[in-house]
Amino acid sequence: MDSERRSTGPFNGYYQRDIPAEDEELTHVGPGTPAGEYFRRFWLPVSLSSSLQDLPRAIRILGEDLVAFRDGRGRAGLLALHCSHRGTSLEWATVEREGIRCCYHGWLYRFDGRVLDTPGEPGDGPYKDRLHHGAYPTREFKGLLFAYLGPPEREPPFPIFDTFELEGYRADPVGQQDVSGIIPCNWLQLAENNMDPVHRVFLHGLEGGRAELDEHRPSLHANTSLDHYIGDGLDAWDRHVAAQRGEIQGHVIEYQETEIGMFYIDTRRIGREDLVWIRVADYILPSIDQVARAVTVAEEQNEIPFDPPRTTTWTIPVDDTHTTSFELLYTPAKMEGVHAGRWRFASPRTSLERTYEERQSQPGDFEGQTSQRPIAVHNLEHLGWSDTGVAMVRKLLREDIRAVQRGEDPKLMGPAQRGVIDTHGQTTIIRIPRASGTEADRALLREAGRKVWAERRSRSGSPV
Repeated sequence: MDSERRSTGPFNGYYQRDIPAEDEELTHVGPGTPAGEYFRRFWLPVSLSSSLQDLPRAIRILGEDLVAFRDGRGRAGLLALHCSHRGTSLEWATVEREGIRCCYHGWLYRFDGRVLDTPGEPGDGPYKDRLHHGAYPTREFKGLLFAYLGPPEREPPFPIFDTFELEGYRADPVGQQDVSGIIPCNWLQLAENNMDPVHRVFLHGLEGGRAELDEHRPSLHANTSLDHYIGDGLDAWDRHVAAQRGEIQGHVIEYQETEIGMFYIDTRRIGREDLVWIRVADYILPSIDQVARAVTVAEEQNEIPFDPPRTTTWTIPVDDTHTTSFELLYTPAKMEGVHAGRWRFASPRTSLERTYEERQSQPGDFEGQTSQRPIAVHNLEHLGWSDTGVAMVRKLLREDIRAVQRGEDPKLMGPAQRGVIDTHGQTTIIRIPRASGTEADRALLREAGRKVWAERRSRSGSPV
C-alpha cells in the first residue's frame, strides 16, 4: 500500500491502523539503552532531602529500583533496592547509625554499599567488609538529593547554573515522589513540551474560552440543551479561537542552539500599546528547562527590567513509560512560603482529581502529553513550524546520545568543568513604540528580543 493512498482521501482509517515502533534511541532509558546510558552520565535529582528521615524511600529511576535513606550520621545513601542476601526489599529496612539493616536476616549496609554486618552467620561470615551491595554516589544541593548512576570512572563535575544564586530570590526545592508526582508517559513528551511556546497560546490561552463554554454544556449542566451548546455556546467559542489564532500571529519566536542545549525568544506586544513582553526559555541537555513564568494582567501594564525563570526543572525518567520531575522554584525573598500566590505551580497530576467529563471540558498539560500514547510514536506525527523547538530538542538529544556512544563526554561536561554555567531564561517587559506597518513592527520586536538576550550575556561576561 503506497503512502499516498494511506494518508490522503476521506474515510481512510483502514489504511492507517498500523502503529510503527517508537523512537527507541530517544525514549528507552533502561540499562544498556542509548538514552539510558546517556542519562547515566549526569547528576540527576532523585529525591527531596526533606524526604529522607527515619524511614527508607523506595524510588525508581531510569528503570532501576533503588532505595534512598539518611543514616544516623546524616549521610545520604542510594542503594539497589533488593538485599544482596535473599532479595528482600530494603524499603522495609531499619535506618541505623551506620546504614540500613534488612528486615529479613539483619544484613547491615553502609551508604557506599559495604556490608557491615551479617548477624545470622557464624563469626564474621564470608561477606562482612568484603562484599559491596549496589550503591551510587549522592550529593545534596539546595534541598535536593542528586545521584550519579553512571560508570564511576566517568563521574562528572556537579553543574552549577547562574540561576542557583539570584540576588533577591531564594531557591525552594519542589518535587513529589509518591503517585501524585509520577506522570504515566515517556519522559520526552514532558521535556520537549517546554520548547513548544505555541501550545501555550492554544492549550492554556483557551482556558477562559473553555470555561465560558462549560455553561452551555449539557454534559455538565442538566438545565441546558445540545441546541444551546451548538448555538450560543459555539458562537462564543468561535470568537475565542479566532482571538487566539490572531494572537499567535503577533508572536515573534526565534530558536537558537547553545553550547549546552538551546533556547527560544518569544516576543509580543501586551497591555498598553507601547509595551513588549520578551520571554526567554532554556532547554539544557539532557532534560533541564528554565521557562519564564507568565505575568499577571496587572503586570502587563508596567515595565519589568528582569524577572528570572520560574524554575529550574529536571524532567526525570522513572522508566520508559513513567516520568517525574524535581525543581528549584525561584521566589522573591520577601514572599512568605513556597509557591506563594502567583508563583504557585500545580502538578499536572492534579488533573486526576477531576471527573472525566471535567477533564474533557478543560484539558491541560497532563491530558495533552499523556494521551500521545505511553510513548509517542514520532513516525506518525506531522510536524510543522509550531514544532520547531520540539524538532531541535530531538536533534540535539540524538547528537549528544551518539557522542556518548562514541566514548565522548556530554555537551554539558565542558561548561561544568569551567565553573558557573550561564543560562538565558528570563522575562522582560519594556516600552517600545510601535513601528508603522506589520512587518516593520515584527522586525522591531525581533531585534528587541535579541537585544535583551545579548545584554544579559554581556553582563554575565559570556560571548554573544
